[in-house]
Amino acid sequence: MQKKQQALLGILLVILVGLTAGWYWLSTQSANSTTHHTQQRVIVTTNAQAQIFNQLAIPLVGVPTPGDNQTLPKRYAKLPQVGNHVAPNLERIASLKPDMVYLDQALVSDYEQKLKSADVQTTALNFSDLTALRESIKTIGNSFNRQQQARQLNATLNLKAVHPNHRPKVALLMGMPGGSFLTGTKHSYVGDLINRAGGTVIGAGNGAYTTMNVEQIAAAQPDVIITMAHAMPKQVFQSFDELFTQPAWQALPANKEHQVYQASEPTFGMTANLNAPAAFKQLKTWLQTN
Repeated sequence: MQKKQQALLGILLVILVGLTAGWYWLSTQSANSTTHHTQQRVIVTTNAQAQIFNQLAIPLVGVPTPGDNQTLPKRYAKLPQVGNHVAPNLERIASLKPDMVYLDQALVSDYEQKLKSADVQTTALNFSDLTALRESIKTIGNSFNRQQQARQLNATLNLKAVHPNHRPKVALLMGMPGGSFLTGTKHSYVGDLINRAGGTVIGAGNGAYTTMNVEQIAAAQPDVIITMAHAMPKQVFQSFDELFTQPAWQALPANKEHQVYQASEPTFGMTANLNAPAAFKQLKTWLQTN
């Protein structure tokens, strides 16, 4: 009987040791996983990304060079700057020896090929509209063990759509340096916000922007015109001011009723960002759908 008890105790001891070792291994793996993410050498390439990584308290080794009317979070103010999509500093990026460089899905072509040739790993984030932005925040949170912070941040971006009896028609014009422009559709970031705010953008198509001449815009009879600048905002907005003095533009309902507005940074941007609530509020004021 005593031998059986000793054998049973021996088996229980082996099981206990095995469970203890297993628990220790799992806890070590979890700690190593967390450490791996926090010690990664990460670079972001847009201001919108920098703002999100800042809110999630994720360390970086490189940040984009801020454009006009943009500022970097204080956390990253002294970090090396790697240019932006207009003038990316690919040599600086490679010199920082990053483990991962985050690109905007819409701007991948400006970076990816050259970074691949330098053996730099990249990940594209989709900030094309508010829904995509929230999903990307969730992805970042999962990648860096910041799930709770990501949920809290996404809660601030839950914008309630407006459904007015009358939906004003909106010409969303994105200007380029030199005087040309494209017309935004509902698939663009600001076009999506306009629809959520109770308006209807006149641009059609599957892409974020399309081409429309003044005759096509006039045929749509927009109630509101909203202009944006892809780059060099001072020059672009000046070009729009000159364009709108022409008779064909003066005849539009939006011009006649003085419903022409400039969507400027930092409130507005080419891609979705954390200023979406402020942009949404401004759009509701312009569209008079509050």
